[in-house]
Amino acid sequence: MITRTLSFLLISIVLTACSVFDPEANLKSEEQLWETAQMHMDGRRYLDTTTALEELDRRFPFGQYADGTQLNLIYAYFKSSKFDLARLTADRFIRLNPDHPQAAYAQYMKGLSSYASNNSIISRYLPGDETGRDLGGAREAINDFTQLLERYPDNEFAEDATLRLIYVRNQLAEYEVNVSRYYIRRGAYLAAANRARQVIEGYPSTPAVIDALIIMYLAYEALGLPQESQDALFVLSKNYPQYVAGDRGAQRLAPGVLYDEGETLAGILTFGFLGSARDLADRLATFSESRRQDASRRPLATLRPAEGAPAIDKPGAVADVFF
Repeated sequence: MITRTLSFLLISIVLTACSVFDPEANLKSEEQLWETAQMHMDGRRYLDTTTALEELDRRFPFGQYADGTQLNLIYAYFKSSKFDLARLTADRFIRLNPDHPQAAYAQYMKGLSSYASNNSIISRYLPGDETGRDLGGAREAINDFTQLLERYPDNEFAEDATLRLIYVRNQLAEYEVNVSRYYIRRGAYLAAANRARQVIEGYPSTPAVIDALIIMYLAYEALGLPQESQDALFVLSKNYPQYVAGDRGAQRLAPGVLYDEGETLAGILTFGFLGSARDLADRLATFSESRRQDASRRPLATLRPAEGAPAIDKPGAVADVFF
């Protein structure tokens, strides 16, 4: 046992001595680290890229490649799906270099990282129990892209950021409608109305407002609040008259919207049975799907299709990142 311990210590001493006297064992210089990072970046080996750039950033935080190191790190973290690190690095760059020519790029990548972190959640269809989902990334993306447009209105990413803002806002509104439907399905009409109101107040320019107003009308009717239900229908009629029939004070949904001629909401919700509430929620889901397919109800600007994202190959370069 003692012999093994002495042998281990001897090997450790020899290795340490070699690292001191052998130049090849020393850490790479700033330029060598930068070149290594660029080599990995060119090969799209983003995990290796981040390793080299992190070492460069740690050892030479104020070196000649400092700005490029941070910009490349943002991109490499993003490509490695390390979205939180990409956001933190972008924040750091903007804080230290608010007037840098590439500050807008850093802000854009911050928003893109927030956007990507919630990409699987802010999808058009949200199956299952929607009430427990975390949409923090989507809301952060809205904040990040809004800051980009406010701070750098003439930046080259403005068009893409605007399109992504439209997309994320639409999806968040759809999410709220889905949650409202979830409450309708369970007969929780007050909760459904309150959630629908969030769509109208928070996302007034989105197509999901149509569904939200209909849900408010249905929920208030089920709750025995005729004035509130008629108010919701009146707002719907002023903005989307094709969905409403009758004069103010006696308005109703137009035939074919949720139920056919001769059907009434009271008939569907007979005695408030849970099965009836589920039927109403199913009808709402069918209506929402048909509304999504209606080209006249879609936003004028939609998200552009995926494009390539070439690697950054020099300090301060801008990656063309779209997906």
